[in-house]
Amino acid sequence: MTPSFDVLIIGGGVHGVHLFHLIKKRTENKLTIGIADPNPAPLHNWKHCTSNSGMEFLRSPSVHHVDIDPFALQKFSDHHSIQPKPFVAPRNRPSLNLFNAHVRDVLSAYKQEDYWIQTQITDIELHSMGARIFSEDGEIHARHIILAIGNGGQLNMPEWANSLASKAFPVHHIYSPDFSVKAYKEGFHTVVVGSGMGAVQTFIKLAESYSGKITLLTPGKINVSQYDIDPGWMGPKYLHRFYSEQRTFKRRAMISSARKRGTITPDINWKLNQVLKMEHAHHVIGKIKSGELFGSDNAFLNLEGEGHLFCDQILVGTGFSPTINSTLIQNLKNNSHLKCAECGYPIIDPFLRWHEHLSVSGELAELEIGPGAKNIIGARHAGERIQRLF
Repeated sequence: MTPSFDVLIIGGGVHGVHLFHLIKKRTENKLTIGIADPNPAPLHNWKHCTSNSGMEFLRSPSVHHVDIDPFALQKFSDHHSIQPKPFVAPRNRPSLNLFNAHVRDVLSAYKQEDYWIQTQITDIELHSMGARIFSEDGEIHARHIILAIGNGGQLNMPEWANSLASKAFPVHHIYSPDFSVKAYKEGFHTVVVGSGMGAVQTFIKLAESYSGKITLLTPGKINVSQYDIDPGWMGPKYLHRFYSEQRTFKRRAMISSARKRGTITPDINWKLNQVLKMEHAHHVIGKIKSGELFGSDNAFLNLEGEGHLFCDQILVGTGFSPTINSTLIQNLKNNSHLKCAECGYPIIDPFLRWHEHLSVSGELAELEIGPGAKNIIGARHAGERIQRLF
C-alpha cells in the first residue's frame, strides 16, 4: 500500500524536526505527518558533522532550538544534569550535548516508526490535489510537502582535492558520511584545509589528541566573529528593511553582505592560538593551485606564489555547495516550472509556499526569511509562517 500523509517533510535535520513538532502540536495531532530522510534517525547528519568537527558549544543562543517555547531548552537544563557545563557566554550558548539531549526529549513524545521514512527522495510530481513523491523505495503521496533539506549532501570539494582523491590519495571532506574523525590515523604530516568553524575545530581536536605534525592551511588570515550573521538579523532591527524591499536581487545582495562566511568565534580563536604553541601544530596562509602525487603515499600542495606543502593526508573543511544545486531541486524547478529569482532561488509567498502544495524552509527560503534562513532561528521563523497553513 502506498504511504499517504497530510504533510510530508523532506529532510530530518533541525529544520525538519522543528517543523514536525510544531505542526503536530499546533494541529493537536489531527494531521498525519511524515519525515522522509535517507538517514536512519533524526539529526543523523547533524550529529555526524558536529562530532567530526569536535563542536562543544553551539554558536547560537539558548532560545534557538527545536521546541516551541523559546525558554524550553533552559527549562530542560534546569531539570537535567548534562556534562560539560550546559551554557557558555555570550547569550547563553548551549552545549552540543545539551542541545542533542533536548532534541531526544522533544521527539520522545512520538514513535519514530509512525513518522520516519528512511529513503532518498528522487523526484516530486505536483498536482491539483497534492503531490506524488518518488523515492528509491517506491512512491509516497501527500497533500502538502515541506522541503526542509539542508546542504549536508552537497559537499564543496575543490577540484584539486577531487583530482587527488581520484588517484587514491587520502583526502577527505570533514563532513563526508564516509569519513569519521574517530577513525583518523595520524601520519607524518596532516593538512587541514579551511578557515571556518568546522575546519578550525577539526584542526584543534586533532592537534590536541595526536602528536604527529599537523598544519591548518587557510586562504587568508582567520576572521573572528561571535556570530555568522549580526544578531540584528534575528529580529526586526534589520529584517524590517529586508521585508520592505520587494526586489529579489536587492534581497539577495543583503543576504550576501550579511553572512560572515569562514569566520570563527572568539573562544575558538583563543583555543587555536593555544594549540599553535605546540611544536607539532602549524598555521600556513596560502591558496592552493593544484595537488600532485609524490611517490606512492605522499602529495605536494602547490600554493600561489612559490610555496608548497608536503603531506601524507588531507582533510578538507570547505563547507557545502548551495542546496539549490541538488538534483532534486533542479528536477522540481524544471518539471513543475516553479518561479525563481535571478539567483535561481525560489520566489515564495509569505507562507513560504513555492506551489499551492509545496512549502520550503532553510536555505531555500532565504528570499523571504532573510540571511538567517539556514540557521536554527531560520527554522523557527519558517515555522511561524508555515504553521498558518494548517
